Amino acid sequence: MYNKLIITVIFSLFATIATAQEQIPYSIHKEQSDYYKSLHLTTTAEYDSVQGFNREKVQPLPDDFTLTKRVFGYFPYWAGTNYLNYQWDLLSDFCHFSYEVDPATGNPTTTHNWYTSEAIDMAMDNNVDVHLCVTLFSGHYTFFNSTTAPQNLIDNIITLVQDRNAKGVNIDFEAMPSAYGDDFTDFMIALSEQMHSAVPGSEVSIAAPAVNWNNTFNIPGLNEYIDFFMVMAYDYYWNGSSTAGPVSPLYSMTSSGRNFSRTISYYQNQGVPNEKIVMGVPYYGRQWPTANQFAPSSTTGSGTAYTYRYIRNNNSGYYSNQNKYWESNSFSPYFSFYTNGWNQCFMEDPYSLGKKYDIVNRRNLGGIGIWALGYDNGYTDFWEVIANRFTTSSPYILSDTIFDSGGPTFNYYDDESYTFTIPVPQDKQIDINFDYVNTESGYDTLWIYDGDINSPLIDFFTGNNGPVTIESSSNILTLKFYSDGATTAQGWRAVYSAVDPTSTNENFLDNTKNFKIWPNPFTRKLNISCYFDISSEIILELFDVQGRSVFNKNIGFSRKGENTFQITIDDGIIKSGIYTVILKSGGINLRKGIAIKN
Repeated sequence: MYNKLIITVIFSLFATIATAQEQIPYSIHKEQSDYYKSLHLTTTAEYDSVQGFNREKVQPLPDDFTLTKRVFGYFPYWAGTNYLNYQWDLLSDFCHFSYEVDPATGNPTTTHNWYTSEAIDMAMDNNVDVHLCVTLFSGHYTFFNSTTAPQNLIDNIITLVQDRNAKGVNIDFEAMPSAYGDDFTDFMIALSEQMHSAVPGSEVSIAAPAVNWNNTFNIPGLNEYIDFFMVMAYDYYWNGSSTAGPVSPLYSMTSSGRNFSRTISYYQNQGVPNEKIVMGVPYYGRQWPTANQFAPSSTTGSGTAYTYRYIRNNNSGYYSNQNKYWESNSFSPYFSFYTNGWNQCFMEDPYSLGKKYDIVNRRNLGGIGIWALGYDNGYTDFWEVIANRFTTSSPYILSDTIFDSGGPTFNYYDDESYTFTIPVPQDKQIDINFDYVNTESGYDTLWIYDGDINSPLIDFFTGNNGPVTIESSSNILTLKFYSDGATTAQGWRAVYSAVDPTSTNENFLDNTKNFKIWPNPFTRKLNISCYFDISSEIILELFDVQGRSVFNKNIGFSRKGENTFQITIDDGIIKSGIYTVILKSGGINLRKGIAIKN
């Protein structure tokens, strides 16, 4: 009894990047909710006054601009009428924050005008899917030990979604003790089943933690029931951090840090399909008093969160270009200024957001989420970044420097398995120059394909290689990277460029010289034919997806011209799976291809 509803469960145990021992009292969601409650405001006009809302003229996109990714935005109840300035054609999902749960009953203490919100009406008028966010910031023991509250909450959610003709529900259970992880999973399963059954076409999603401390959340178990994970990839550094740092670092600022890229790898490793991973980004920054001028620096007091609008307005004069710096390890901008001591304020800008969005595209993820809509009110540059990365008219990136998940400074991570796709215009090819490829030899491997993952293999690398230059014969190049659960290494760094096609491509080891493998998949007998320019003894070697050699055999002598070999691999020698086939002579690789063992 389930239908697709979007239950974005904001598992807000936000990751502290400084140390695992730092205790995060609550997330930006609760922090700001508590702040606006303390103001005792009740009307939209009052919220507009506090936010400094000004109506802007919004220019619609041309008809040929269509979103290619999910763009999921949270609309907090204190946002007032800033929805009048949204670029609605660049939003796919609008999430109303929030239904606040009474843990004793499951009923709402408030829904913040769910039934009457003009913002919801405007979202629907613009064909943007609407979701209800449900928040529980405390009282987990009371809620999960009640015999009636969980089911009451499910019943209420279904009714509210049906009555409002909404798309889904977003559940924000924050600071939940790990002891209730199984209870939470059971609740989500029941909610998903009943929601999917009662509301056909609805979606169930959870907003998952950037770092799953104590494995509170059973990601593989939840993956079976929900439609996508709204990953809250921010607050890696928070108000109580001992080091000032980026709210959402693309890569780590320090060797012990967590980051946006590592979070992606974690969810992929947990079995979550790429299309179900939606990476949240912050439209706010944090500022701390610090011991030193430049990052990284220890903090000398608590931090404060500021919206992008506040920082761009720069009424204080502190957020000037003269005070702006670039933290190169994490790909993060920050301001540093002196007033009664040094201060550092980390805040995304269009360039740093664009780099995150490039990773979302290249690692083939489902999209992005925004906390929170309107925090950029009065400025259009964040909308422009979305248009330039996630629409059918987004321009190609013709040249760029790319890295493994460790970024420019640190090692890649254990337990990674992902593809990284580089597209350029259809009338171009790709030149890619690796400064180095350095992985754990025999275990961690980088493969490079001429096109998508099903295209011919150009080459693969394990161990210490480089520099390496490769040229594609198509307008797409795909990198596949695998690391096991043990040793890591420097990884890889490369610069690619779109180039005009060449008449020939000698880069391939399995290209035009009739390199064939059949049957594919095979069971025991494997046939290989290829053209050789030499007469020499030929060795066949098979490598598994971890880059380990699993089969090695002398298959005879080649002659100049076309050759055919038949190899019998007894059952039990290698397991079912995908293998790289290499023919070599005298230690030199002559041909490479892919074979699948049934």
